[in-house]
Amino acid sequence: MEFTAHGERIVVSLPEGAYLRMGRDAVELLRSLDGTRSSEEVAVAWSARLGSLKSAELLQHFTRLNLLETAAPAAGERRLTRPNPVTIQLTLYRPHRLTGALAALGVIAGHRSSRLLYALLLAGGACATATRLPDMARSLLDPSPGMWWHILLAMIAVNICHEFGHATAVAALGGHPRRMGIALLYYVCPAFFCDVSSSWRLPRGARVVVALAGVLVNAGMAALSALAAAADVAGHSEFWWRMVLANLFTVTINLIPFLRLDGYLLLLAFVDEPFVRPRAMADARSWLSHHIWRRSPQPRQFARRWSVPYGLLAIVCPALLISFMLLALAPLLFSFGWPGTVIWTLATLLALARLADGILRVARPAAPASAGRPEPTA
Repeated sequence: MEFTAHGERIVVSLPEGAYLRMGRDAVELLRSLDGTRSSEEVAVAWSARLGSLKSAELLQHFTRLNLLETAAPAAGERRLTRPNPVTIQLTLYRPHRLTGALAALGVIAGHRSSRLLYALLLAGGACATATRLPDMARSLLDPSPGMWWHILLAMIAVNICHEFGHATAVAALGGHPRRMGIALLYYVCPAFFCDVSSSWRLPRGARVVVALAGVLVNAGMAALSALAAAADVAGHSEFWWRMVLANLFTVTINLIPFLRLDGYLLLLAFVDEPFVRPRAMADARSWLSHHIWRRSPQPRQFARRWSVPYGLLAIVCPALLISFMLLALAPLLFSFGWPGTVIWTLATLLALARLADGILRVARPAAPASAGRPEPTA
């Protein structure tokens, strides 16, 4: 956090990009939030200066602002939130009571013998896949009537396990998974999420582990499914090959650093700066506006040599992903008749509206402004 004097008030710049104006007493208390004491210990220390009632109120206020990490959810925390204008997050489960169990599971998973077994599993799955590539391709290219339902159910199971992988990693490394749920209209499709914002107070190496935990679960599930397909478990090898493909697809998409997914969180951990993607996209829009519309170039928001190329790819990749998802979902939605056609049409119109908005933002770039929303961490 950074503190800047502004008259009788002090402007506090938080790591996730938000800004708060506070009195000097509140700032002194905020400085004491160093992550080494529990909320009860903080309340006792503050009571000596402010009294028990005032310190409890201030502690609760700071907790609601996510300035204090707590295992339990803050009072009054809403289930339905809007992190951006087109995405709605619905909290389905708060795993704070499972933090201890998840931490224990993470410790077991990080043991040397567990890592060795995992490596053997990946090697076995890779061998099974390499020797049965025609069978895997046939499961996709020669589908049975229920193929789309199999893929849909497989992806739901895959993504739930993926998010629990993140929750386990952050709990094992000393953080608290705050909430889990589903994000609606996230790159057109619904997607599960796990809030691991507490990982920001962990070292960079730990944040890398948290970001990779989900795809490590997917890789393990892909290997296990490949072995089950090769052995024709329960006589349903076609289904198991689809599980392999679903997991490989999830790993590939999540590791793309130009989307707000796990690959981007990896990039944030390596760069160790907040808001890399929005700042680079702002630089790319300014570059496009200058070269296409001859607008005056804006000052760089992300001072790296690769800011503009990265920003351009961050602008293009979501459009490509959304187009792919619309094409892939069309057969499934059209099979529902007119309701599915209406849903697909509305999703397409929303995508086109977002594309038009992006073109206008290039033609009329806004002046640089301080970030007001927290960095994506789920």
